[in-house]
Amino acid sequence: MEVEKEKEKEKDKNDNEKSKVIENNENENNINIAKEENTTEANKTINYGDLVVVYENGDSVKYFTLEKGKKIQNKYGVFSHDDIYGKNYGCKIYNKDNTKFISILSFVPNIWERCINKMTQILFNPDISLIMVLLNLSQSSIIYESGTGSGCLSVNMSSMLSKGKGHLYTFEFNKERADKLKDLFKLLKLDNKITVTHRDVIQNGFELDEKELENKSHKKCGSMFIDLPSPWLVIKHAKKVLLSGAYFVSFSPCIEQINQTMKAMKENNFIELRMFECLYRTFSYARTTPIKIPIINKKRKKGEQIQFQEVNIDVTKNKCDMRGHTGFLLFGINKD
Repeated sequence: MEVEKEKEKEKDKNDNEKSKVIENNENENNINIAKEENTTEANKTINYGDLVVVYENGDSVKYFTLEKGKKIQNKYGVFSHDDIYGKNYGCKIYNKDNTKFISILSFVPNIWERCINKMTQILFNPDISLIMVLLNLSQSSIIYESGTGSGCLSVNMSSMLSKGKGHLYTFEFNKERADKLKDLFKLLKLDNKITVTHRDVIQNGFELDEKELENKSHKKCGSMFIDLPSPWLVIKHAKKVLLSGAYFVSFSPCIEQINQTMKAMKENNFIELRMFECLYRTFSYARTTPIKIPIINKKRKKGEQIQFQEVNIDVTKNKCDMRGHTGFLLFGINKD
């Protein structure tokens, strides 16, 4: 009996060690995402004036422009910009004691939500990914967006577009934010894919002059996203710039907003109306445990007992990091 208890303790110890190893590798896996997303940038030498993303840990990601003589300080120590100069993206920079390090990454959209300077509430990656799927984005998509906010969704949508083919026209009613967004997109080298317009679309609609368009064919769009307090008030304006069969998505935190917007969309001949809510939880490995299951493919004689076989299964545990309700996504297609 004591021998069995010792074996169980040893097994639990091994399982716990395995779980810790997997959890400790999560940061390395997150760093590898950035490397895989942009292999060209990973081989590029970092120069002064370049945008760099500093990956401290899973909860702390920052960005800055590399400047000669400057330093950054965090809980891992003090790091000089000059030590980063001349290195390749993806490198590790150690502190003076050579005990802690930070990872220097190139800009990639999928980690932007973690390092962006928030001017407003932002959309998170689960909602962003679903929005991009619903809008059916491709390299040549023409997208209209209203309610740019901090530009998190804009950055992700622009990553789908090919220069000279697709384009994103985003409308922001706040003049100060619109100016900051123009500077941000220029810093990220996305200004050739994104055009920021300061405008209240509820009052003035989405229609742009030819001089504001990258191409005359962009007067109408095939995809539109809006994130506004009163989205139902822009549906009539949206109809004027939506192509027949264009995809439309609206984000609203309250169900009352969805009800009024859906009513307006029905009145303006939108079809395939659907509403989505995106929730997610993270699970990680906890342990491997043996269980007995019946052998189902073996024929039994009359009166013969069911035979069992032992198999090992991996047990997961919830990290309790689930974000609650963020908002509802209302989808529709412009019929004409």
